[in-house]
Amino acid sequence: MITLFDPDELGGTAAGPQAETLFDVPVPAQRAPEPAARAKARRPAAAKAEPKRKAAPPPPPIAPQPSPHEPFEPMLAGMEEVGTGLLDRLDAMQRVAASAPGGPLLIVAGPGTGKTRTLTHRIAYLCAELNVFPERCLAITFTRRAAEELRHRLDGLLGPVAEDITVGTFHSLGLTILRENAGTAGLPDDFRIADDADRAAARDEAGDDQAGYTALLRKRDLVDLDELLTLPVELLRADPKLVDRYRDRWRWIFVDEYQDVDAIQYELLRLLSPADGNLCAIGDPDQAIYSFRGADVGYFLRFSQDFTDARLVRLNRNYRSSAPILAAAVQAIAPSSLVRGRRLDPARLDPEAPLVGRYAAATVADEADFVVHTVDELVGGLSHRSLDSGRIDGRSTNLSFSDIAVLYRTDSQAAPIVDALARANVPVQKRSHDRLRDRPGVAAIARELRHADGLGGGLPARVRLAGQVVADRFAAPTLDGSGTVRPEEVRAAVDLLTPLARRCGDDLGLFLSQLATGAEVDALDPRAEAVTLLTLHAAKGLEFPVVFLVGCEDGLLPLRWPGTTPDDDAIAEERRLFFVGLTRAQDRLYVSHAARRSRHGTERDCRPSPFLDVIDPGLFERLGDTEPRRPKDRQLRLL
Repeated sequence: MITLFDPDELGGTAAGPQAETLFDVPVPAQRAPEPAARAKARRPAAAKAEPKRKAAPPPPPIAPQPSPHEPFEPMLAGMEEVGTGLLDRLDAMQRVAASAPGGPLLIVAGPGTGKTRTLTHRIAYLCAELNVFPERCLAITFTRRAAEELRHRLDGLLGPVAEDITVGTFHSLGLTILRENAGTAGLPDDFRIADDADRAAARDEAGDDQAGYTALLRKRDLVDLDELLTLPVELLRADPKLVDRYRDRWRWIFVDEYQDVDAIQYELLRLLSPADGNLCAIGDPDQAIYSFRGADVGYFLRFSQDFTDARLVRLNRNYRSSAPILAAAVQAIAPSSLVRGRRLDPARLDPEAPLVGRYAAATVADEADFVVHTVDELVGGLSHRSLDSGRIDGRSTNLSFSDIAVLYRTDSQAAPIVDALARANVPVQKRSHDRLRDRPGVAAIARELRHADGLGGGLPARVRLAGQVVADRFAAPTLDGSGTVRPEEVRAAVDLLTPLARRCGDDLGLFLSQLATGAEVDALDPRAEAVTLLTLHAAKGLEFPVVFLVGCEDGLLPLRWPGTTPDDDAIAEERRLFFVGLTRAQDRLYVSHAARRSRHGTERDCRPSPFLDVIDPGLFERLGDTEPRRPKDRQLRLL
């Protein structure tokens, strides 16, 4: 695997056979860049029309180590030919990643290092500067929300030509392949994806007979959601010509959050991309937190074994968090980090940045009161009383409720926090992280849209009309009180479905397919003037100026169920989840733990999380028992 590192990692030696790599694998010889594709008639403004294109130049040598007090501009010397226009908005290592020539490329992007920015600029650079045809590009994400963000950024970088790039989730990719090969798969052209009611009916009839369940779905021209991945893989396995067709169609493949792929997604990628193909994978193995969904971080770690002469670029410069927060996060992940020499270098160095606040609460109620008290200090106008008492340090800036998030390991921890904030009249919003189709009333509205011919107007209007029909239908309760959807649930479902309906225009088929393939609820409104509460899993990908990480206790972090002992892999993933939580904070981070907590109906004594033990005590400011002190000399030595 070929590695490209920051200048201060070079140690004055050239890369060679003994060069250190990220995953303890040998370093192969430099791969020659591939010739660029021929110019296309329609190019974005940034492209330069030429009758012929020379092969893309290899990455320039990295300059000698600069002064630690100087920016990275010396590394950009000699890159002007590679980075004009698009790339001059990137830092040095982002440029290296975005301008790398063809072939397999793995980008290890730590939290806050500009992962999406780097990925979108790489795609835009290839299309605008190297004349890669946009229709040859396939970008894959894990959520529809991430796909929409990727599409939006590409539109901004490339303009109308970005519409030719295929951007979607793994499930939408599988649906595309299945639609184009429905006959071969034994499906009618108008097959549809089974919704919850369809699946429940088939399960009731087939029982535990999986073959019978599938046969019932086929009889009704339905496919299960999981089959959107398994059926395309079966088609590709059985037909090498079909594999060649899709490899020719998508010669450049980009995968976001590669650490989260599961076995079937991995096999689909291996079928679509040859071992020496132009596959760019980006992610961070230290943020692999979805093994319960089948994700396997091992596929990230074996990238160099799967793909020939794979290049490796590591992004370490963090643009999100303050230096004390990053120092604590790196120390927390160190015992089980999957990235050799894990670093996160702060882009902003503020010697006055607050330390990580740590509060040892007596009870859960005490912990909730601490959150409320601190929120009041931060948002309550910076009263003279607060300043005089030393509760806040006088350097604070005005914050709003929307700048603050409270994170926790399990959803059951939210109730006392919500109650305490409500008593203090602090507005709260809880972020949902589930799928739209799982919400009450959504399936009924979708069925009404599918079967009703009399609903006219645009799709948002049809959603509202369908919601009214469903609400009227369930207005009268049944004799046993079952099988109904409450009117307020229908109204909430209409509100949730309307944004998706707007994005789909008047395309009902697209609307229903996106709903079936996992369009997510996004009840989090970043414009809402409210404190955000969410689980650590739901916090992935988000950032806030102020973060409270509550419940940092052994048994919650790491999570232990009664009567069970998690193995080493489970503990390591819990540590990664803790790392994700810490790195959501931009300016202020507070961690808290209670001495007693009720879990599973029993109140018990609790110890602080062992994950806190590996963080240097000098990075903490202990709150609650003493007047706050700022050990500046100690802090500067640590950072």
